[in-house]
Amino acid sequence: MNKRIVAVQEGLHQVAALLKKEGYPVTTIDDSSLPIDVIIYSSQNNDYIAHNMSGRLEVPANNEFVKMINIDEIGIDNLISTIEEIY
Repeated sequence: MNKRIVAVQEGLHQVAALLKKEGYPVTTIDDSSLPIDVIIYSSQNNDYIAHNMSGRLEVPANNEFVKMINIDEIGIDNLISTIEEIY
């Protein structure tokens, strides 16, 4: 089975490193030209101030229905199993 393409919010370096180690293709939320399967985000992440000041993401049609996971709710230790569960 192919690994899902995962977009990781800027600043979540540990999350991105874990996903890459587990073989997941990792991109950023801003690179929405790729067919993203899952977005990992944090409501607590203050390391990155988004450059998108409008509060809106312009997402192409191929990414309109993307699963989103708040890493603060599930914790990094449960990330891989959570992704595998939703697919």
